[in-house]
Parts: sequence; structure tokens; C-alpha cells
Amino acid sequence: MSTGESTMNVLGSFQPACRPLLRGGLPHTNPMIVAQLICRYFPQTPAWPLPLPRTLADTPFALAAQGLPGVQIDLERDRLAVDHETLEREAVRVGLAYLRGDAQFAALSGPAVVVLEELLRQLNTEDRHPFLLKYETIGPVSLSLALTDNHDRPLAYAPEWRELLLNLCSLRVAWQHEQVQGYAAYRLVMIDEPFLDAILHPLSPLEWDDGIDLLNRLLVDLPARRGLFISSAVLWEAILPLPLDVIGFHPADHLQSLLQVATPLTQFLAGGGCLAWGVTPVEARLLANVHASDLCDRVVRAMHEVATATGLDVAVVQQQSFLSFTGSLAYVSPAQAEQALQLCAETSRLVRQTLGVGEEE
Repeated sequence: MSTGESTMNVLGSFQPACRPLLRGGLPHTNPMIVAQLICRYFPQTPAWPLPLPRTLADTPFALAAQGLPGVQIDLERDRLAVDHETLEREAVRVGLAYLRGDAQFAALSGPAVVVLEELLRQLNTEDRHPFLLKYETIGPVSLSLALTDNHDRPLAYAPEWRELLLNLCSLRVAWQHEQVQGYAAYRLVMIDEPFLDAILHPLSPLEWDDGIDLLNRLLVDLPARRGLFISSAVLWEAILPLPLDVIGFHPADHLQSLLQVATPLTQFLAGGGCLAWGVTPVEARLLANVHASDLCDRVVRAMHEVATATGLDVAVVQQQSFLSFTGSLAYVSPAQAEQALQLCAETSRLVRQTLGVGEEE
């Protein structure tokens, strides 16, 4: 199914140069305001934001599960469930759509589409062709762990359902990719795997090697530049060799463990891979006490640490970096979200100014 931009990691072909990168969504209820804020603060790296999760149906996991036969919203228990009988009876529809390359099968509906339409309208109005347009979805590992059948059994236990979710995720990205065609120099899909650390647990229904294989097979099938958001502890030596253009991580939590795997990190960066540094906090208490100059100092020091550990020129690390967030802004107040957007944009400006990389927007 792979079509679209080449995803070869050629050094120098994809250089974000410390531009900002949104993660998740925003808490604003008006799609026009959402689009305006994204275009104002991230003019060269706009993102298709996840919709405000007003109900369980609008959460990232529910969006990722749209189109899966038998998926149900259990309001009483506030969870997603899958009717096993329906899934068994209609699973073939997903497989056939995948074999036919029918991306429309995985088309989203509702608020996610409304906010995209407003974002694209805004880009057209401003007649801007940015460096990159980013979109995201939950990956098959976390989705298979989160979705349970009638007996509270995660779908991850069954190889055939894991394969089905892999096909659905691939179709979803293909559909998203089509929707944003022609609006930026690059299209970047970020796969969010918030439960990746769970498969390191001995009682996990999905073993680590099987989970990484599932993720790898999704990534090689994707049509865009591809990235992975990581929120928890992982085995970096298994993550870095994956076919990724971008890895989003929390330097406060993960930098030291990343530095300990210098060889695969060097290979990732030397091959053109980019790091998305999750330095902008999304917690209200932290936003109230942090300044862009502080974040700038921290990330510049961290980039020098990566350069020292890998033996690469620090300019390579700088050019192959985004500045991002520790999570989604959808769960803070609109005022706090705007504060975080401004903080990230200002930190990006200071880092780019300090390092002398790229041109000012």
C-alpha cells in the first residue's frame, strides 16, 4: 500500500531545524479558533489536531477504533469494548479493504473531520505552503491492549485480531494521508503508542518481540514520513532500528537511557532520523513556572550531550530536531493551552536563534 513521498532517511533531506511540533489536540470547542491558533504559532509545521474528547467517542482510542466491526462504547463502565460475535462475522470486511487498498473504508467522521476542514481552509486562505503537515493516530500495539471483548479479554491475546488492527491502522493512515495531500512539502504521520511499556511486563498478553514486529510491519506500510511518540520506558535498542523518520520522547525521563545506546542512536541520526524533544510541559502547575529561556537552555545542553555520546557534529542533532510537548494539550484549559503553544513557539525561536539554524519564520 505504500505510496507518496519517499521515506528514505537521507542525511540532509529532511531537516526540521528545531521547529515546533504539536502533539495531540487542543481544548477549544471552536474549530476555527483551533485552526487559527495552530497557524499562528506553528506556521511552518501545522498539525491536524485530535478533536476535543468531549465524550468517549471522541477520544484518541475511539477514533483509532472507528470502522472496527463490533466496537461499542460502554458508557456505564466508561470504556471501549468489542462484540466478539460481530467481530468474527464481519472481520473479513477489514481484510478485504486492506487487500484492495480501500483507504475510504477507514475514513473518520465527526469532529475530527470538521477540525481538519477548518485547518485546510485556513491554510488555503493564507496561501501558505508550510514545511510539514503532521497528523497522528494510536498504533496497533496500544490499540490491541486497550480494546477488550465481551469477556474483558484484550484483543492482543489473539494473533488474528492483532493482524486485523494492523490492517485497520494502515488503512486509517492511508486515508489521513490522502486528506492532507498538497498542503505542505512533507506529510508526517506520528504513531502514538502510550502502552508500549506494558508489553515489557511478564503478564502482558503481547510479548515485546511480537509487539515490535507488529509496529515494524505497520511502519513499513505507511505512505508518509513516519514517526513514533513514546511516553514511557522502552528498550531503545529495539526502537531505534525501526523504519522511523522521527522519534518523539521526553528528555527529562528518557535522555539518559537513550544516551546509553550510543551505537544505534548514532546510526539513527546519521541515517537522517530526527528527534522530537518533548520539552514543553502540558501540566498547568508546570506551565505557571517555566520560561522559554529555561527550556532553551535545557534542550541546547541535551543536544550537546547527544552529540558527545554519538560523536556526531552538534549541527546534525540541531538540524534533525523538533521541539514538542510532553503530551496533549486537550486536557488543560484553553488559556493554558495557548500559553503552552506560545511557550513552545518561543522556545523554538530562541533555540533556532541560539544555534543559528534555519531561517526565521
